[in-house]
Amino acid sequence: MITETPISSEMFKQSMRLLAGGVCIVATNSNGEWHGLTMTAVCSLTMDPPSLIACVNRDAGAHGTMSATKRISVNVLTRDHTDLAELFSSSNIKGPQRFDNERWLEMASGVPALIDALAVLDCEVIQEMTVGQHSVFFCEVKNVRLQPSRKPLVHFNREFCAVQPVC
Repeated sequence: MITETPISSEMFKQSMRLLAGGVCIVATNSNGEWHGLTMTAVCSLTMDPPSLIACVNRDAGAHGTMSATKRISVNVLTRDHTDLAELFSSSNIKGPQRFDNERWLEMASGVPALIDALAVLDCEVIQEMTVGQHSVFFCEVKNVRLQPSRKPLVHFNREFCAVQPVC
């Protein structure tokens, strides 16, 4: 028999740290000013129409802009992007200061795209729902840029990790 422990917020956090997640920078553009943050809470939703969800803490600096513009990019990071993942999760540098013009370009919709990302999904926010301290953004993917030959960056147990095939 397995002994179960009643859930506490600390036990929940410890459990979620053991759920490996792909690392993304979700970004937006408001009147020519780019904003973004590092996230692992992004997942596919439907194939038809192509849709995903992104869960964002409402205290995050980019949250209000994402909610207002209704347009975001999801930039899937490679294992070479740990510096960017750390930069976009830091509270020391905010907003447009995080974007280096040599690494980013603007897609036709205006959202920022990381030049060497594994994938960049250009999304329109079609619905927003509040759950606790977070907003869940339901997004329809309008355009995509792919560079699948690179290796993804993963976050597991409070560390950035690289993926290794088991075969």
